Amino acid sequence: MKKIICAVMAVLTAACGSNAKETELAGKPEGRVLVVYFSESPNRNTHAVAMWIHQAVGGDIQAIEMVEPYTGSYREIVNRSRQEFRNSVHPQIKPFKHNVADYDVIFIGSPIWFNTYAPPVATFLAGNDFTGKIIVPFCTHGGHGAGNFYDDIRDNTQGAVLPGFTARGSNQIERRMGRGTKDKLSKNDVVIWLNEIFGTDGQK
Repeated sequence: MKKIICAVMAVLTAACGSNAKETELAGKPEGRVLVVYFSESPNRNTHAVAMWIHQAVGGDIQAIEMVEPYTGSYREIVNRSRQEFRNSVHPQIKPFKHNVADYDVIFIGSPIWFNTYAPPVATFLAGNDFTGKIIVPFCTHGGHGAGNFYDDIRDNTQGAVLPGFTARGSNQIERRMGRGTKDKLSKNDVVIWLNEIFGTDGQK
């Protein structure tokens, strides 16, 4: 009986080992890297992707934090953010610990709100000069895709924008915590994306 149990455990271990195999990062971006993101929801989906990027490429990471965070019910948050969009209001954000001007490659992440990035990200973009920077966008959404996110990033930065990473938070990122298995997303998917945009010799 003991031998049978050991044999079963060996098979399971081998299977888990093959499934857990991670893709290696082929090349990192050249220059100083900063990962900037805004993540408001309790599930912290955009935060999860930002951390995976940071773990893979290193550099520094900076969350966009609001001076007056969104509070109240979901409806109240939606109403406030909708008014900000309609009136082109850029909510005040807290000062950064890192100076954007000191970096060569800047990852910019946001949840998709009203078909584009969240208002605090608009504040960040409006307050910085991205001339000569490499911009790498990423976003998370609840089922309706990236919308105008990538076009808006290109229109509101002066850098070279590389192909971005899009993830559906509700049925991908959250499942990293065991909530189902279909379309499970992980750091491995982020590394595969990074390998597509950064060659073994640095920026393509």
